[in-house]
Amino acid sequence: MEKTVDFLKINGGFGEGGGQIIRSAIVLSCITKQPIHLENIRTNRKVPGLRPQHLTAIKILQKIANAKVSGAEIGSTELKFIPNKIESLELSEDIGTAGSISLILQVLVPVVAISQKKLNLTIKGGTDVLWSPSIDYTQNVLREAYSRMGIEFSVKLNKRGYYPKGNGEINLQVYPSLIKPISFTKRKTNSVKLICTFSKLSIEKIKNQIEEIKK
Repeated sequence: MEKTVDFLKINGGFGEGGGQIIRSAIVLSCITKQPIHLENIRTNRKVPGLRPQHLTAIKILQKIANAKVSGAEIGSTELKFIPNKIESLELSEDIGTAGSISLILQVLVPVVAISQKKLNLTIKGGTDVLWSPSIDYTQNVLREAYSRMGIEFSVKLNKRGYYPKGNGEINLQVYPSLIKPISFTKRKTNSVKLICTFSKLSIEKIKNQIEEIKK
């Protein structure tokens, strides 16, 4: 007799109803071992349902967590995710579009690190695209914030990938970590580092924009 699964139902159309609901839900599902049933995924968006970036994150976590998954298809507005034992893995993945690599890393890093496992991942996709953090943000801001929490990972940029082609590539290493409480209420430094990357834009235009940012 098949065991009944106790799913936690989550409305994927709540609030702004974006991809962050998907990412947060599958991360917490893996860490807490709670099966989830996501409904109304991105139904308020111009192109509703799962997109390649979301699907890649789900499929990688499926491998890492030995999860049972249904509804993992492009355009799907419903997903069932049943996590199992987290494993250390070495993987190579390709989003197939300019979908954000950085947003996928936000899913993978906490699950692997908090579960005291390791991950060596080479992934292709978008490194610097609209509506998502750049790979430089991941390397210089997110990594520092996670490090203060006790979560350790490293990112090596092999090739940048811009919209619409993508084809960027990075290597991710995640290490077993022990998390600790932190506070971000006080600034530790007054120095600012500006990193600018661009493709098919004039250097004059970039310099002008940098000067405006400095002001």
